Amino acid sequence: MAVAAVTPRVRTIVICDDVSASPTENGVFDLTGVRQHIFAESFPCRVALSLFMLLSSARKGDYTGRVVIVNERNERMIRYVKFAADFDRDNQLSPFYLEIDNCVFPEAGAYDFEVYFSARDGEALKGEHPFAVLSHEE
Repeated sequence: MAVAAVTPRVRTIVICDDVSASPTENGVFDLTGVRQHIFAESFPCRVALSLFMLLSSARKGDYTGRVVIVNERNERMIRYVKFAADFDRDNQLSPFYLEIDNCVFPEAGAYDFEVYFSARDGEALKGEHPFAVLSHEE
């Protein structure tokens, strides 16, 4: 069976400044500073971002994944973060978030946040989200 078929799906990707779980209601999250871009005063630009995802899995289990930030101009990876997602039952929809500290964008331009999941037979790209880094001069 193909790796893509046995790993979780990424239903939603939101890039923001911060994600916090509700202290009173389980499964509810506050997303602060949702963004499609960032303005940089100078380069390299160093920021901390959060990534909120809605994941689904046809099969229960523990899955390893990673988020990779890629510069579209030269296809170089500028940052990656490993994570684990746990699904308690089959056909589960699960919110998930992680902090991506120390993102260093070397230049203005287009970047991709790519989400991969691993299985025994390899790794599959399961989600992508574009992100722009703009100079205040633009």
